[in-house]
Amino acid sequence: MTGEANTGFAGRYGALLARLLFAPILIGYAFLKVRALMGSVQADALQNFPMTQVLLYLTIGLELVGGVLIVVGFRTRLAAVVLAVFFLGVTALMVPLLGAAGGMGATYLDQIVKNLAFIGGLVLLALHGPGPISIDHRRLRMR
Repeated sequence: MTGEANTGFAGRYGALLARLLFAPILIGYAFLKVRALMGSVQADALQNFPMTQVLLYLTIGLELVGGVLIVVGFRTRLAAVVLAVFFLGVTALMVPLLGAAGGMGATYLDQIVKNLAFIGGLVLLALHGPGPISIDHRRLRMR
């Protein structure tokens, strides 16, 4: 963010507040997945996903590292793009499950809508950056 968008309280702290509200969801989901690791692997394996355990570890890593990068504002745009592409892929995998899910259709629909909201927030973050209170901004000023 540059120019007049950074002036005043909202311009200075708005992006920081948004990052602090957004990233803990990612970090929290990563820790929930770690806690329920075996249950998640078994549940995903039942849905015939290949390499379930590898995908689960990848998911935990992306959510945890991406969430931390967003909180501190380091490589924020890159983290946002990587996470958006990841959530887009996960969401695309979930869509076919809607029809075959039986009583779980509403749960999958909720997950899809949640992922679309994540993607929207990540796109905004990728486009507008982390704001003036971030490591990225400080690194840019030091050049």
